[in-house]
Amino acid sequence: MGRTLPSTTQLAFDLIAELKPFYGALRRGDQLILDKFFEAALQHRAALGNTAHLLPMEVMPFIILLEEHKRNSQIYNEIYCLIEEIENKLKPLLPPSDVRP
Repeated sequence: MGRTLPSTTQLAFDLIAELKPFYGALRRGDQLILDKFFEAALQHRAALGNTAHLLPMEVMPFIILLEEHKRNSQIYNEIYCLIEEIENKLKPLLPPSDVRP
């Protein structure tokens, strides 16, 4: 019979379990942040499965960076929309500008 290889999900959970001592030494706030990173990594199990030649620890930082980039982009877009909204509300309150063609 052939060998049964662990699933990508199992490898990810094993890695998280290996980090348990590190996790336990962190402050509660940092533990919550790490929890979010792990949750994000587990959302990309299919991608992890396609990187069989790499160890999960080699791929997880890229997944974390990907999720953080998406989060930052969302925040920047929300800020941009709020700035546009404020500018549109302020336009009627400003004196007309002398624009010459």
